[in-house]
Amino acid sequence: MRIAFLIHNAYGIGATIRGTAHLSAALAERHDVQVMSVHRVADTPALPFDPRVRLSSLIDMREDTPGYEGDHVLNTGTHRMFPDPAVETGRLRYRTLHDLRLTEWLAWTDADAVIATRPLLNGYLARHGSDRYLRIGQEHLTLHSHEPRLRADQNSCLPHLDAFVTLTEDDAAAYRAAVPEAADRVHAVPPGSPDLGLTPSLRTSRTIIAAGRLVPGKRYDRLVDAFAKLLPEHPGWTLRIYGRGPEHAALRRRVDRLGLYDHVLLMGAVTPMEPEWAKAAIAAVSSDIEPYGHGILEAMRAGVPVVATDAPHGPGRLVAHGVTGLLAPLTGGTDALAAALGRLMDDQETRDRFGRTARVHAAAHSTEAAARAYERILDDIGARRTRDRAELDALGPRPRKAARAAARLTPPFRVPRRARPPRKPPRPRTEARALVTRTGAIEIRPTAPFPGPYELLLTLRDDPAARAVRLPVPEPGPAVLGRATHRLDEGRWDVHLLAGTTRRRLRAALVEQGALPGLPPLEDGTGFAHWIPYRTKDGYLAIRAWRRPAHAEIVALETGDSGLLVTAQLHGIVRTLPRGAMVRVKAREEGSESFLLAARDQGRGRFGFRLPYVMPLAGHARAQDVWDFALLPEPGVAPVPLGRVLGDLVDRKKAAVLPYTELEHPAGGTARVRPFVNVRGDLSLLMRDTGDRPARLPAD
Repeated sequence: MRIAFLIHNAYGIGATIRGTAHLSAALAERHDVQVMSVHRVADTPALPFDPRVRLSSLIDMREDTPGYEGDHVLNTGTHRMFPDPAVETGRLRYRTLHDLRLTEWLAWTDADAVIATRPLLNGYLARHGSDRYLRIGQEHLTLHSHEPRLRADQNSCLPHLDAFVTLTEDDAAAYRAAVPEAADRVHAVPPGSPDLGLTPSLRTSRTIIAAGRLVPGKRYDRLVDAFAKLLPEHPGWTLRIYGRGPEHAALRRRVDRLGLYDHVLLMGAVTPMEPEWAKAAIAAVSSDIEPYGHGILEAMRAGVPVVATDAPHGPGRLVAHGVTGLLAPLTGGTDALAAALGRLMDDQETRDRFGRTARVHAAAHSTEAAARAYERILDDIGARRTRDRAELDALGPRPRKAARAAARLTPPFRVPRRARPPRKPPRPRTEARALVTRTGAIEIRPTAPFPGPYELLLTLRDDPAARAVRLPVPEPGPAVLGRATHRLDEGRWDVHLLAGTTRRRLRAALVEQGALPGLPPLEDGTGFAHWIPYRTKDGYLAIRAWRRPAHAEIVALETGDSGLLVTAQLHGIVRTLPRGAMVRVKAREEGSESFLLAARDQGRGRFGFRLPYVMPLAGHARAQDVWDFALLPEPGVAPVPLGRVLGDLVDRKKAAVLPYTELEHPAGGTARVRPFVNVRGDLSLLMRDTGDRPARLPAD
């Protein structure tokens, strides 16, 4: 069977896209599957689709490309379908061009079944779809999450669809009650989650993870407040919130106001999300309403216990209270959520027990089960169509015409399919999975066999000396980068597959970093080393490596109105703080001044220092200055970099945003000062004029 999914934008990373990617891959095992994206906004999707799934688009919105249609003469005006507020803003809002392309595609598609994935597209399918194929509408939210007008408009479509599929039985019951004439066409199919073979979480990271759109209904404000209540008794814990959305700025302000900037990270949108769950000790859901709970299921797959508000509709169906996690009553607010989180933060044994059980429960919610459920629905629709047409054929001409009009059925003819050339088998993707082991080694395993003998070639990016490391690939088994046996100099390393004269850069299928949080660095006679394998923005496998004679890792940082307070731990050949050691703060501009701060020994290689902001402010002579930090142990010893490189974060700058402070300058006007971790992983300080004072010249 040829099955086509109709989706608003297949190039993002939202729950609808993830669900479509997973379901289309499962159906592609037995069917010819196409995903038709109304918009194309990138060359490749952020969330990779199965190679067997054909990904197409109707309107090209890639700017600066020859096919760009944002300035199309018909990309103006308003569409003639009912309004859908979620897509009525921004550059992807629906216009006259959308009416044309969607109606044309629905008239001429050669699919045997079309599955639409949002209310507006359900409307197009109901109004312009054909009886040549089966018409399935999907609900990825809930009936009551839509505003009344959209709810009524989508409900009017149900009688003109062959089936309408919700995520939960509760929501299906709500639709059956709202549209009784279409009750027999409403089905509930949980989307499920694929088993990617991930290494489960160790649950020892002291990290709480939440993920989803940053929108009011997710109530991340409640989660941040609950974490703030718990932090004084659990100072080593951190909270990571993954996602993007309109609440980002408000959440950032809340984190800063509560002084949580060193403990709460707003990670942004990350794809794929599944390996991130394996870094969590606890997964948290704080929503007022949760249509299903894709993140809950992904976390359970990773062996992570879930603490969730008992919100309709998903958490109570996925989380077994006291078995796979804990449900906090919504009426209990922040206190109830904090109590549930605190119970698991205090109890490693319970986390482990819940996490192991969660993996077993999650296995019952597979995408294969969802695909089989859709196949049953399609078979039932086909059987019903056959019965309806047999009954019509048994009638006389006039009753048959009237019955067809009443049932809104078109005559049982089929438009001849357009000839389509045989599909070429997809070119094997040269991709690999990477796994960090508990010893810190990196295992790299290509996902598909490569013909003939081959090896991996690691090259240091932007290196004039063209440094490279060759890594044999044993058969069978992965190639292994051992921390003690392979030296990667500091920088970013790209990974290639090398076979004879063929060299291909490896794409990253999955990168598992779950063992990195809490992993100590490699320290030997040559110094300090740490590395992080990661997926680049364009989907390739790379390794960020740090190798230094010595390094000072920041373990605590506090910024306020008057200054910066830092605590750091020494690693490498400098293991203890020498008497008289100083911290140098130096502006990057050539010829700029620097100053020294006393480093206070705290024992066992730990030290601290305080920077009064008046010191860099006095030397602030340009519109913008950047100051870098380094420890000066003693005369004759090279400066020791001071920063944050341990753990699993390749680029901390966007996630670990520190608050700024505005200071009055003695010469007039104000300057804004903000500490940050730069691209090297080292601590820097940015001082920038706010634009309300005259320019000053450097002092003589």
